[in-house]
Amino acid sequence: MRRLVIGSACLAMAVGASSARPGAAPPAPATLEDACIDAACKHHALDAFAAALAATRAGSLDHPLRISYFGDSLTADDHITNALRTKLQTTLGDGGAGFVWAVVPHPYCQHRAVARATAGEWSVHGVSTAVPGDRLLGLGGSAETSGGTIRLVPTGAVDSVDVHYLAQPHGGTLEVVADAKAIGTLATANDRKQAKFDRLAIPAGTKRIELRAHGRVRLFGATLEAKQGAVVDNLGIVNATAKAFGQHNLGGHWEKQLAHRASDLVVVMLGTNEAEWLHKGPGIDEHERVFDELLASVRKASPTGSCLVVSPLDQLDWRTENMPPRDSVPNIVEAQRRAAKKHGCAFWDVYTWMGGKGASRSWYKRGLVVKDFQHPTAQGAEQLATALFAGLVK
Repeated sequence: MRRLVIGSACLAMAVGASSARPGAAPPAPATLEDACIDAACKHHALDAFAAALAATRAGSLDHPLRISYFGDSLTADDHITNALRTKLQTTLGDGGAGFVWAVVPHPYCQHRAVARATAGEWSVHGVSTAVPGDRLLGLGGSAETSGGTIRLVPTGAVDSVDVHYLAQPHGGTLEVVADAKAIGTLATANDRKQAKFDRLAIPAGTKRIELRAHGRVRLFGATLEAKQGAVVDNLGIVNATAKAFGQHNLGGHWEKQLAHRASDLVVVMLGTNEAEWLHKGPGIDEHERVFDELLASVRKASPTGSCLVVSPLDQLDWRTENMPPRDSVPNIVEAQRRAAKKHGCAFWDVYTWMGGKGASRSWYKRGLVVKDFQHPTAQGAEQLATALFAGLVK
């Protein structure tokens, strides 16, 4: 196993200014565990991403460098992912907003590289919220309407929109409009339910894109990209767990969605919610089994790409007297480390990196986590992104 030392900082998430405090002490370095993926240990988990990064720098990659970041409430508000997105795009070029939910699966899910507005009535589903009977949720969420409209206003230029939708019996049509000019109409009627994708070129200078449904239409989302640069998909959903991503969404369907995305790096950062109720014994064993299955699906969908598991943070049980550290966290960390190594994914032990058992108490005193002692502040999110950027971009 190869270990990469990263110049990093203290973690965080949530709300507030994203810049580091003046005079703050330099952060401790973090370590990425870059697992061997062959018996001779000549190849490692992050090699594919490194090759794509080199091709991006050389201008020879035929798509923007893609990172798809799955998570829970720590990433759902897009502080961590947007900070990482900004750093990558400053260095490599603006590749666009990446994947964007049609309608967010939870009200707190955000994407800071695009403004979104909806009109009409939409029935919204997500892996951790309302799960439809057919369990067809795209990359984690879906939205259905009988005549609604979605408006997307990206912060940067894009060259294409790739619409992710469900073809189904009695499906209607979806009109794609760029700055009030129709550029395509997608027919969603089909004799059976089947996920489909349609990519359309966007005219230069386009400021806004609208998806106008006529009749029954179910959307999973849309990808907004330029020809080169970097993108970071924020696929974090509030209340999400490994079980929710792995079992509430139909397995083969989810794998095909991720395979279509063709990510150069898939990041999985889950465990915040599991840590509240899992302890030693069967609960941890079950989490490892579910997490193992989730990573198996990631590798099946992206056999030639890279994957990275980011562990949960230390937590205090704030509902208990004296707020003891949750002993579930180190057990979850080890379970995820084993699963990552088994499936050839790199691993970041953030729990140890931040100080281990009880570290969130000092983090709170330093303004790095909020009052629940588990969600980082926006300042910490910026630092986490800085650390991850330093580890991935050499």
